[in-house]
Amino acid sequence: MFALSFTYPAVLYGLAAAALPLLMHLMNRRRSVTVAFSNVALLQALQQDRMRLVKVKQWAVLALRTLLIALLVLAFARPTVRESSVGGSHGETSAVLLVDRSMSTQYQVSGRSLLSHSKDRVNEALELFNERDRVRLLSFDDSVKPSDASTIERVGLSLADLSPSYRATDPGLAIEAARRILLEDRTPNRELYVFSDITRKGWEELRDSYDGFEGATVFVIPSPEVEEGNVAVRSIRTTDFLVSVGRPTRLVAEVENFGAANVKELPVQVFVDGQRIGQKVIACSAGSRQQVSFRWTPEKGGARELRVEIPDDALLADNRRSSVLHIPERLKVGVMGEADERYYVQEALASGLAGSLEVTPIEPGSMGTEGYGDFDLLVLCNVRRLGRGEVSAIRRAVSMGAGLLVTLGEGIDLRIYNELVFPALCELSLTGIAGSRLRQDRFTSFDPEDAGHPTLSGLLSEDLTSPKFYARYRSRTSGATRAVLTFSSGDPALVENRVGDGRVMVLLSHTDLDWSDVSVTGFFAPFLHRAVRYLATGAFGSDDVLVGRRVTRSVSDLGVREAVVDPPEGPAQTVWAQQLGDRTFWVIDETDQPGVWDIHSGGRVVDRFAVQVIRRESDPKRVDPAVFEQLFPGAEVVFIDSAEPLAAIVSEHRYGAELWRTFLLGALICLAVELALMSGETRMRDEAQGSSSAEPVYSV
Repeated sequence: MFALSFTYPAVLYGLAAAALPLLMHLMNRRRSVTVAFSNVALLQALQQDRMRLVKVKQWAVLALRTLLIALLVLAFARPTVRESSVGGSHGETSAVLLVDRSMSTQYQVSGRSLLSHSKDRVNEALELFNERDRVRLLSFDDSVKPSDASTIERVGLSLADLSPSYRATDPGLAIEAARRILLEDRTPNRELYVFSDITRKGWEELRDSYDGFEGATVFVIPSPEVEEGNVAVRSIRTTDFLVSVGRPTRLVAEVENFGAANVKELPVQVFVDGQRIGQKVIACSAGSRQQVSFRWTPEKGGARELRVEIPDDALLADNRRSSVLHIPERLKVGVMGEADERYYVQEALASGLAGSLEVTPIEPGSMGTEGYGDFDLLVLCNVRRLGRGEVSAIRRAVSMGAGLLVTLGEGIDLRIYNELVFPALCELSLTGIAGSRLRQDRFTSFDPEDAGHPTLSGLLSEDLTSPKFYARYRSRTSGATRAVLTFSSGDPALVENRVGDGRVMVLLSHTDLDWSDVSVTGFFAPFLHRAVRYLATGAFGSDDVLVGRRVTRSVSDLGVREAVVDPPEGPAQTVWAQQLGDRTFWVIDETDQPGVWDIHSGGRVVDRFAVQVIRRESDPKRVDPAVFEQLFPGAEVVFIDSAEPLAAIVSEHRYGAELWRTFLLGALICLAVELALMSGETRMRDEAQGSSSAEPVYSV
């Protein structure tokens, strides 16, 4: 049986026009006129023979005209039949081949990557098309890369050059591109082929369905399932906010077992600047995460490369992970305020961090608008007034990674702070002073429940006496500014905000003994030491990025306009300094390799950063096939196992040869026959009129 279908079924309403010839015949039909004439018997006999022939021709012409219109309408509706009905041929086809090249396709199965297996299936699919078909190849990870190939042979050549990337699986952009292509082509067969490892983490995040695939067939061809286990390095970090030269710290590496079998012995190695500092053998059960730590004392500062390595397994890309740790030789701290206002802060800094800090006292108004960028941390101790230029300079320094700590006490200009200082540095508004420095029998304390911030851990326990605050500022916060510590009255005590790469913290009271006893309690020095390290992590610490991201790095020397970026592998690239807002950056548009990237300028390395793979790509678990039914409503979704041949399955779901040419040819034949009949009738009329011009015309 023929399974007939139409590409444009709405055109079939035009079949009603086939009735027009019959209607026109009925409307133009004339009655016979009786004319008295001599010797009428002979003429009547001749007329009956002629009219019988004329009627036959007229009905034949009427049928031909009706059939002509019907055939033309059917031809424009583009009828097709299933391939199985026509012996293996197929109608014109538009196909989009989506090929997954994300990092998870680097998994090895039978000694070959999953992408290699997918490429074999793509080549098998290409044999199902002919020169009339339109085939497009789109490779994807978290981006989509269309192929410029216009023929099937060139598509095959583009496929041969395809290699897996290190980026994540996100097929959304590729599906959207395929939708646009198939919507433009109204061929009988619209087909979407998905060649992917269909990992759960990548496909389940596509929550929305995609329209535009109605009537299309979606063939999902997964690569072979991963059977061998995989253990991945998840992270490498330090236990301290800020690592200092000569101070011991611990490096913590975390690994995760994505396989179904337990790993009893897993060697974990840690390297610093390419030199191994330790190795431990751990056990990691199936589906679990394990941490292993190593003691390390930095001998020098600068940008240090930390790297964790584990033995090779089914996925090589996640067996090592690098991080760049920026360690200061000495932190430069500027303490601004009157001598008595900054006294306790300077003493606390000297008590435990003297060897790693370079503290510079600053008199208010003495620096103008220059020099703030030389400090890693600024502390404003009850600075009563700041000029507009000073505020702009401080904001610029903070946005480039410096930290800022502000304490508020007696005599500050509320209008200056509310209208100039805080709008530039944090969304905070002072509403007045609560309490009195003259009534120290009345005070408030910190709320001991607020101990979750890194600078407060262990400092607010019930065993420790909280500082007493006799006077404090009431305030309101908004936007991204948040209170990390509150007074027992509920008012904010310590607020934090992020400005560019730096952080700002404001203590809504003062270290002066008239305002509080915080500076003479066991809370103050440990808190200040932690705050220094925490706030300075904008300029130091690690700032790793994920693979594939656009990277902007601050230009330290504003006189340099050109630099060379050296990736872990492959050729270097030249970048130019770009002005973004009030800052200057090196801009690397795409980081396509994991590892350490160096930026060279003036013959030396001026900056370096680490690019890391995305963790979810290490998980080979597959998505539920029902997800594809939800993604493509209205389309016929067909799953083809890795061991099944494509040709037999595709042919069952593909339409065969189009019949519009056949219908059009039939219409032309009808037109030719009609013209022949009409020309014969005209010739007979001319002969009749020539024999007797006075003969009356009889009509039926």
